[in-house]
Amino acid sequence: MARIRTIKPEFFTSNDIVSLTPLARLFYVSLWCEADREGRLSWNTRTLKMRYMPADDCDVQALADELVEADLIRLYEAGGKVFAFIPTFKQHQIINNRESDSVLPEPPECVDSAFFADASVTRESGGSGEGRKERKGKEGNGKEGNSRDDTRGGRSGRKTSIPEDFGISDEVRAWADGKGFDQLDEHLDSFRAKALANGYQYVNWDAAFRNAIQDDWAGLRKRGALSGSAPRGGAATQTQAPRPRKFLTRDDLSTGL
Repeated sequence: MARIRTIKPEFFTSNDIVSLTPLARLFYVSLWCEADREGRLSWNTRTLKMRYMPADDCDVQALADELVEADLIRLYEAGGKVFAFIPTFKQHQIINNRESDSVLPEPPECVDSAFFADASVTRESGGSGEGRKERKGKEGNGKEGNSRDDTRGGRSGRKTSIPEDFGISDEVRAWADGKGFDQLDEHLDSFRAKALANGYQYVNWDAAFRNAIQDDWAGLRKRGALSGSAPRGGAATQTQAPRPRKFLTRDDLSTGL
């Protein structure tokens, strides 16, 4: 069910938006209307094409690939079905109190995703529902921090380029150890290279790095699978625990899940 959403003028000059093709920008906005109050939506490109771009001669899957690669949306699987999630949706949309609660499954690592800042910004928000007070900052009367620690940890509230001395923090090491991720130096090299090459800007660079590790930007798990090594988290066994829910890649979708 389509819903009324809002958009700011800054959307059209945002770095992550101007890098998209024009139809991908329009498709991205259409997904805001499709998403529920949590920024989640059922993912079926054929349905989305008919609903939002019925007269356009375009490949919606290619448009979706642009959005996934820009980390503006994330795909995940639950119960054998595919869903999408807009990482910063709740931060930047004013949600009507009468809008129904989400009935879709929660995406993986939803807390980490909330730290990302992208061009879905429409209005600063501190909670859900109409009539709430906007947080102080760029559009309010407060002052935001600008120390390196604030930028790294997301407390400054503004997007920045990757810090020159960005490395693996103790917090990220502890998180990776708890999740079973290794080869952090290789992940860092890949992350820094892509962030610099593409001019990425984030509010919280530690959170961005965690998501890059989880989404395997470095392609380490794919290389491990090709070499016949066991999957991350330990040696393979005949009886495997249920696979934790994760965000999907194009490779996952091409295999038909």
